[in-house]
Amino acid sequence: MRKVLMVLGMVLLIVTMVDAKVTLVKAVIEPTAAAPGDDVSVTVEFGGKAKNIEKVVMIPREYAYEIDQPFPLQKVEDGKNVWVLKGQVPWEAPSGPVALEIKAVDKKGNEVVIEEFKDQIHGKAGLIEFEVK
Repeated sequence: MRKVLMVLGMVLLIVTMVDAKVTLVKAVIEPTAAAPGDDVSVTVEFGGKAKNIEKVVMIPREYAYEIDQPFPLQKVEDGKNVWVLKGQVPWEAPSGPVALEIKAVDKKGNEVVIEEFKDQIHGKAGLIEFEVK
C-alpha cells in the first residue's frame, strides 16, 4: 500500500510539472502590414503557468541592436494572461518584412522559453511576422 501511494504521489507530481509549462496561445499584430506612422496593435496571450510572467517585450530581430530598448507590452488587468502594445510604426522604419520576437521574463528574472521558439536570438517566447510598407 505504501508503494502504491508513493507511485501515485510521483505521478501527480510529474503531471503537475508538465502542466506548469508556459504556452503561447496567440501572438498577433493588427494590421499585419502598415506604413511608418500608422497605428498598430500587438496582442500576446500565454497559457499554462503564465501567471508567473512578470514582463513581456517585443524585439524586431533585424533591428535589435539599432533600437534604444525593446518595445514593452502591458498586461491586461482582467486576470487573463494577455499582454498588449498599441502604438505607431516608427517613422524611421525601413520598408520590408520584420520578424518581431517576443521575450517574456518570469517573476524570478528567468526568460520564458517555449520549445517552438527556443532557437531565436532575442526572444524565445514567440514570433510575429510584420511588413512595413
